[in-house]
Amino acid sequence: MSLLGDLRKLREDMVAMERQEAHTLASITAPFGLSARNLLHFIAFHRSDHPGLVTALRERGLSSLEGCDGHLAASLGAVIDVLEQLEDQPPVPTQRPDGPSHRQSLELLAHHSQALFGSSAQSGARVIMVTLPADAAQHPTLIHELVEAGMGIARINCAHDGPAIWGRCIEKVRQANEATGRFCRVAMDLAGPKLRTGPLPLEPGVVDARPQRDRYGRLLSPARLYAAPLESSVPHRAESLLSEGETLLPIVQEGWAQLEPGHRLRGRDASGRFRELQVMDISLMGIRLRCHQRSRFTTGLRFVQEGGEGFVEIAELPPIPGERVVHVGERLRLTAAITDAPDAIPCSCPEVFPFLNVGEIVVFDEGRIQAVIEDATSEQLVLRITQARARGARLRADKGINIPGSVLSIPALTAKDLQDLEFAADHADILNFSFVHEEADIDALHHLLASRGRSHVALVLKIETRRAFLNLPRLLLSAMGHSSPLGVMIARGDLAVECGWEALAEIQEEMLHLCASAHVPCIWATQVLDTMVRHGTPTRAEITDAAMGARADALMLNKGPNITATVQTLRTIAACMETHLPEHRRHRDQWLSCLAFSAV
Repeated sequence: MSLLGDLRKLREDMVAMERQEAHTLASITAPFGLSARNLLHFIAFHRSDHPGLVTALRERGLSSLEGCDGHLAASLGAVIDVLEQLEDQPPVPTQRPDGPSHRQSLELLAHHSQALFGSSAQSGARVIMVTLPADAAQHPTLIHELVEAGMGIARINCAHDGPAIWGRCIEKVRQANEATGRFCRVAMDLAGPKLRTGPLPLEPGVVDARPQRDRYGRLLSPARLYAAPLESSVPHRAESLLSEGETLLPIVQEGWAQLEPGHRLRGRDASGRFRELQVMDISLMGIRLRCHQRSRFTTGLRFVQEGGEGFVEIAELPPIPGERVVHVGERLRLTAAITDAPDAIPCSCPEVFPFLNVGEIVVFDEGRIQAVIEDATSEQLVLRITQARARGARLRADKGINIPGSVLSIPALTAKDLQDLEFAADHADILNFSFVHEEADIDALHHLLASRGRSHVALVLKIETRRAFLNLPRLLLSAMGHSSPLGVMIARGDLAVECGWEALAEIQEEMLHLCASAHVPCIWATQVLDTMVRHGTPTRAEITDAAMGARADALMLNKGPNITATVQTLRTIAACMETHLPEHRRHRDQWLSCLAFSAV
């Protein structure tokens, strides 16, 4: 078939798709009418491969149709019209698909973005979503600083904390909006049936004191401790006396008052090895010690003065979260009930057990640990560890569990979600819907919102599994049957584990194009500038990832100690990249290297 014949056939496929999905189009609400049609045109176009099409169009000096996702039928029709004139072919009398023009597609995306993100999207700049930490509720200025830095959406994850903390965070967001004259929206995540490791027994607390050594093991500086009676540390008076680099060591009241600078104490630490502590200073509040070897202190350990009667005894230390250390080849039981057994760990959502089969893969903690199911009942899964660090991998409570490839037929809304929705529906501007898989999930949530008189609340579909990714076109069409604002989040963390690390790049690219065809704002999420958030300096790969993410309509940052500076950096990166997008209002064709070029 000729190039013109191929293009006409593609246009016929679009018309056929409209007819096939007439019942779907009839259910679409007015704000999404043209967008739904264009999405169907996109699906019709990409249901088959077109080898050589792009090259053939470019060789004729015509649009390759790449980048035309938002106005595919109109652009295809324009190319056909030009090609018919070039080849002196009369137009074929046929029905044309009804889709948006280029200008209409830009207006539709801008309208839907503003409906979802509010005034943060008015300037055309990429919106920055930030996950708020729990301590933001108490911090006097953090949320205000984030809003000033450029946070456009404050995200609250309902998997953590509760209404009291959520409410204080939201109140601070509203106050920051009023003080800055900006409008940061609040998004709340409904956690959904996220599989996580359940609670483990607490373990005895430990204070770990480490001296600094160079790469050859030579001592640079000893470990420094400030030992104070427990009664002093309760009101944090002892902590206020800590010097930089010192570690607080709670001790009992008796035994330490007769110690003097220069005295040496000996005893066994938690490892059972003898350790020596030297008294450096003493005050009414406590004593300063130093040691030249790494020492681990637990409750009840006693270090006695050499040649004297003084001593320090470690006071009751707060317990620490438990953990399991697993090795390749070992067996681990994933249980429905909370258990103290050393070879078992509970699962937060055992309702999935009946849907799982022997031989399926179970992944823990974002791929750090993998196992295969050897036996499955409604009460437990018996797993054999197939991937872990050579020295063993630590598995703690509240770590993610993924089961790639399994179809888990459980509702997207859990009992906890329904409880959290009582608060979120009344306080959030946006609901992030986790683990949505089918159209029925969307209808169920909209029904609940309508019953509370909150049907206008915006909805973001979090795409976290391969099943949801493959069903994304249907999910979008289903959500377009409701008039509330709509968005999509590319939840790259779970997607990478569920679909495979190698497949993630292609999947996130396809989702960007799908959302563009539907004029639905898209959020680029998971580990954006993650190293900078946690440690203050980004990696080069993260800069590139953030730049690629600027093609989405919003980017999400996770919480961390350097979050405010990271928001500012991301805002700068996104602003620079936006000017390279052809459809951006500040698009420029000037390139720095070309401007710097001078005649010889």
